[in-house]
Amino acid sequence: MSLRIRLNLLITLLFIGLFICSSFYVIANARKAVQHEVESTAQLALQLIQIAISSVSMEAEEQDKLKILDSLSSLDETRHLRIEIRNPADVLMPDEEFSIIENAKAPDWFVKLVQPPPTEIRRWLNSPAIAPTGVIIRADPTDEIDENWSEVRSILIALSVFIVLANMLVYITIGKYLAPIKTVLAGLSGIEQGNYQLELPHFRLPELDRISQQFNHMARVLSESKAKNQLLTQRSLEIQEEERRHLAQELHDELGQTIAAIKAVAAATINSPESDQKQVTTSLNTIIEYSDHIYQVAKNMMSRLRPSVLDEFGLVKALQTMIDDWNSLQDDIFCHFSFSNMPSDLSDSLNIHLFRIVQESLTNVLKHSSASKVFITLNKTKCSGIDHIHLKVQDDGIGLDEQAVTTGMGLPGMKERVEMNDGVFVITSEVGKGLTIEIYIPI
Repeated sequence: MSLRIRLNLLITLLFIGLFICSSFYVIANARKAVQHEVESTAQLALQLIQIAISSVSMEAEEQDKLKILDSLSSLDETRHLRIEIRNPADVLMPDEEFSIIENAKAPDWFVKLVQPPPTEIRRWLNSPAIAPTGVIIRADPTDEIDENWSEVRSILIALSVFIVLANMLVYITIGKYLAPIKTVLAGLSGIEQGNYQLELPHFRLPELDRISQQFNHMARVLSESKAKNQLLTQRSLEIQEEERRHLAQELHDELGQTIAAIKAVAAATINSPESDQKQVTTSLNTIIEYSDHIYQVAKNMMSRLRPSVLDEFGLVKALQTMIDDWNSLQDDIFCHFSFSNMPSDLSDSLNIHLFRIVQESLTNVLKHSSASKVFITLNKTKCSGIDHIHLKVQDDGIGLDEQAVTTGMGLPGMKERVEMNDGVFVITSEVGKGLTIEIYIPI
């Protein structure tokens, strides 16, 4: 069920509840009005009869008073009233029994709801001129019920028409203002399919307009992230291919030529007809030298692929070894390394990521910073009650502008490594004031 239908159904139920409450209220008021009207009419009629009887002089003939009573008993069509006269012998006059609400125009259900309790007033009129006479006044609410039904019917019809028109207006209005949701859903479908160039228009409703703005911002961020990921993937492939080319070159230049030289020395020794012991010893020493060279080349290649000291002695020792080797090769720049409170049970994945980040940082410092000092600190700290590894690399070089910080020199790859471990990667730099990289990775 759509949101539009659900909202309209809810509003319809509210209108129905309003209609029912209003109906009960109107009918309750009609019931009170009918009861009050018929009781008031009966009391008023009794008072008028008493006044009429008492206004006749005591000297008046008995026939005159009997005419007054006959006139009262003949008022069959009196509004709201049925009057009966009883003589002392209890003979009913007129000779017509009373039956209440026979010709009501209102429907039966309304009559049952508003009909008041039967109202009957009995009085004996005493006068010196005539014998005691009984007067029975019964209230007949038929006319009053018909009048109230006419009013209630008009109110209920008007209320029903209002509810129907209001419901239609609400349905149309909701449909009009929820129409942009289809556009939002279409945009989300486009995002799901990878179309990050979509933009939603501005909407008149403030809430939907804010959704549109947030959607457009999300699309831009996803588009930028996609571009960065593509750039990072391309850079990774370039590095991979460069590494393969370098390994292939080393295998050809170092291992290939050295093995060829060993083979040549061995062949010359075998093919020499007069090989003496001294010549054989010289050839074997040459083969040993070439073998040592092959071993050193292979060792360097394996170290470049993955440092064995990292697996054997842990992250700190691997970093110390790498930084010492790096310092031994540099004359104009020196790296200071300090660490504290480092756990020894970090995961292999985290160890290699931290190692490569430091390695890339030193490469960037050497290539781009023109620095004379580098400070690397590594320690365990607490952030928000959780243990983190804190790595800080700081140099005193020329620094970078903001654009270079966000896009250049392998920094996206370093940031990607940190985010893979749910960490935080922060770079601060100013031109001429060096660059600082701070990394926080939860353990």
